[in-house]
Amino acid sequence: MRSNEAAPAPSLPASTDKPSFAGLDALRCFAAFGVVLLHSCVPYLRYPMPGLTWSVMDTPNTSIDILFWSIELFIMPLFLVLAGFFAWQTLQRRGPRTLISGRARRLLVPLLFGALVILPLDLYCWVGSWVAEGIVSPVKLKSLKLDHPIGQNLWGLSHLWFLQYLFLYIACLAIFAVAAKRYPWIKEYQPNLRTSLGLTVVAATLILCFEPQVVWGFQHSFLPVPAKWVYSGIFFTLGLMLGIHDPKLTWVKSCSPRLVAPALITCVIALLMGRWQLEQWISTPTDIRHSGFSLSGIFLALMTACGALLTTLSLIGLSTKLIPSVPNSIRYLAAASFWIYIVHHPILGLTHLDLKLLLPQDSSIVKMPLSFAIACCLSLLTYEVFVRTTRFGQLLGFQWKPACNDREPKGEQPIPSISGAKSPRTSAQPAANSRRAA
Repeated sequence: MRSNEAAPAPSLPASTDKPSFAGLDALRCFAAFGVVLLHSCVPYLRYPMPGLTWSVMDTPNTSIDILFWSIELFIMPLFLVLAGFFAWQTLQRRGPRTLISGRARRLLVPLLFGALVILPLDLYCWVGSWVAEGIVSPVKLKSLKLDHPIGQNLWGLSHLWFLQYLFLYIACLAIFAVAAKRYPWIKEYQPNLRTSLGLTVVAATLILCFEPQVVWGFQHSFLPVPAKWVYSGIFFTLGLMLGIHDPKLTWVKSCSPRLVAPALITCVIALLMGRWQLEQWISTPTDIRHSGFSLSGIFLALMTACGALLTTLSLIGLSTKLIPSVPNSIRYLAAASFWIYIVHHPILGLTHLDLKLLLPQDSSIVKMPLSFAIACCLSLLTYEVFVRTTRFGQLLGFQWKPACNDREPKGEQPIPSISGAKSPRTSAQPAANSRRAA
C-alpha cells in the first residue's frame, strides 16, 4: 500500500457514498448480533470447539452445531475487512495521528472497561457454574486455582481479543503510513485488487495449514497468538486494499451476485470437512496441528479461506447494493451492538446455566434461541438505562441520539461500531458539513 501523499486513493464524495455505506451500518449491526448468536450455540455443540471453555455443556444438537460452525467460518473476517476498509478512509481523510488517537479512544477504553469489569464477571460466572454442577468445589470461587482440566483454557481476553488485535493493526497501519512518507521506496509495489484477493487466499490457507485451530478451535491468551494475529491481519489488510482500489465498493457491488453461489459451495464443503475433522480430533486425541499438512488438512484450509473471503465480499456487496438507507431502529441497534458485544458474555453464561437447571427436559432447539433472546434483551436494557444518554456512555463512546425525523434526518450522531470506526452519516448534510467531513 502507499502513503496518502504518494498514492492518494480516490476521494469519497460525501453525497454519493453515504447511501451505499448505510448498508454497511446494517451489516455491522446484524453481524454483531451474529456474534451473540454464535456464543448462544456453544453449550449445544455436537463437535465442541477445541480450546473453548464454556460455563455449561448441555444436550448437543446437530442443527445448532451446523449453525455455529457456519457463522464461525466468516464472522470475524467480515468484521476485519470492514475495519480495514474504514481505517483506510480515516487515514486518507485525517492522517495517521488522528487515526490512531481516534481508534485508541474507541477501542482501548472499551477494552479497559471489559478487562476490569466484564472479564472478572465472566470468571466468576464460569467457576460458579462449575460449582453449581459439582465439577469443582465451592472453595475454588475464592482461590480460583483450578487443577481440573476444565480450567486449562480459562485465562485470557475471552471475546475481547478482537479489540486488542484491531488496535494493533491500526497502530501498524499508522506506522506504515509515516514510514511510507519518509521512505518512498516502501511504496514501490502495491498489488492490485485481484492480486490482493489471490494473496489473501494463499496466505490464509498457509496459516490454517500450520494452525487449523485459528478457525477450527479457540486460542485463549492475554497476548496476541501469532498465527491468529497473522490470519486476522490478512483480512484487515484486504479491507485496506478495498479502501485503496474500490473506495466506493463499486466492484464489490457489481460482483456480489456472482459470488453468492461460490461462497455457498465453498462454505458447505468447508463445513462438512471441518465437522468431519473435528470428529477425528475428538475420537483420536492428538495435536490438531499434526493434521494441517495432510491432503485433507490442506483442502480444508483452502475451502475455509475461500469460504470466508467469498462470503465476506458477498455480504458487503449485497448490503451496499440492496440497503440504500436504514431507519432509526436499525441505527439504534447498530449503536447498541458494540455495548452488546462487550457485555453479553457473562449474561449468556448465567442464562445457559439457568436454562439447563430450570428446563432440563426441554430441547436445545428451544434453549438456544431463548438464551439468545434473553442475552440481547438484557444487554439492550442495560444499554438504554446505563449507557445511551449517560456520561458513562460518553466515556465509552457509546452515546447515541436518534434523528429528529426519519423522513428528513439531520445531523444524527455517527454510530459506534465494533470495527472501531464511527459509521459515516447516511443522511443529507449541509454543504459546509460535507466539506469539513471530506
